[in-house]
Amino acid sequence: MIINTKYSEVENSDNFSKSLFSIGDPAIIFDILRSKLYSDPLGAVCREITSNARDSHIEANKASCPIEIVLPNKISPSLVIKDFGVGISPDRAENIFVQYGKSTKRNDNTQTGGFGMGCKCPFAITDSFSIVTVFDGIKYSYSAVIDETKVGALLLLDKRSTDESNGTSIIIPIKEKDFNIIDEKINEVNSFWAIQTIIKNSKSLASKPALD
Repeated sequence: MIINTKYSEVENSDNFSKSLFSIGDPAIIFDILRSKLYSDPLGAVCREITSNARDSHIEANKASCPIEIVLPNKISPSLVIKDFGVGISPDRAENIFVQYGKSTKRNDNTQTGGFGMGCKCPFAITDSFSIVTVFDGIKYSYSAVIDETKVGALLLLDKRSTDESNGTSIIIPIKEKDFNIIDEKINEVNSFWAIQTIIKNSKSLASKPALD
């Protein structure tokens, strides 16, 4: 999404000193961005990660291809959002994914994001989540964690050759008490998209009457 930013022209006299605003304690600011930014954290996770997956399909010229979502249950208590888009390159992981305010979407109105916040939003509901991504024949497995610094880190756990196509899976642990809420939020978010998502383990879908 193209973001229009306006800056004021200010004339500065040599008689006045100027101090730039900066971040004194990154851990406090990152905690605000992670856990205080969203009024509906579960809904935000469903919306932001799903939108990122669809944006990856747009970037890969696969807009007509549905993404896949596996909802959590007692056997596998994680929300898995999988796309078949461009994948996350090591450069993008190191210089975009881990940095707040960095985005690849600022010059593209066909994609939803642009503020560099959405991919970090699982931290609003958990202290760790997983990213498995394939980029140009290499499969990378990462763990995104809030460590002892309270700033957060992206850990590369595994890297191996693969014949799988590019794409990314975001795996987010969900508390059992939130299973039904996640089910409802995922179905609500995806009801607005022309290309309907493939959703697995949904009780909401099972309860809906079949269309004639």
